[in-house]
Amino acid sequence: MFKKLLSITFLSVVFFLSCKKDPSTIPAPIIQEPTAPFVLQNEIYPNPCQGTFTIKTNTADSQSVILYNMTGLEMLNLTINGTTAIVNNSLVNGIYILRISSKHGTNTNKIIVSK
Repeated sequence: MFKKLLSITFLSVVFFLSCKKDPSTIPAPIIQEPTAPFVLQNEIYPNPCQGTFTIKTNTADSQSVILYNMTGLEMLNLTINGTTAIVNNSLVNGIYILRISSKHGTNTNKIIVSK
C-alpha cells in the first residue's frame, strides 16, 4: 500500500513538473514611460511697450498676474483665464516686473514701458 501511494505521489510530481505554462495566462509587466513635467511658458509682447502689452501662455488654466514697479509697489493685480490676455494700462515710463503664477508654477518677466 505504501509503495503504491509513493509511486502515485512520484508520478503526480513528475507530471506536474513536466507541464508547460501557457504564456498567454502570464501577464506582461507594465512599463510606464516617465512623463515630462509641464513647464509654464509665457510670451510678453511688445517689449518695450507703450502701456499696452499681450500675455500669451501655454496653458488655459486660471493664472494670477501681478505687475510691480522697481520699488516693489504693486501696480496691477488681475486673474487671466485662457492663453492670451491684452493688458491696457496707463503706466508711466519705466521698468516693471511681471509675475505670472498658476498651478504649474511661477514665471517672472521684465516689461519696459516707453511712451
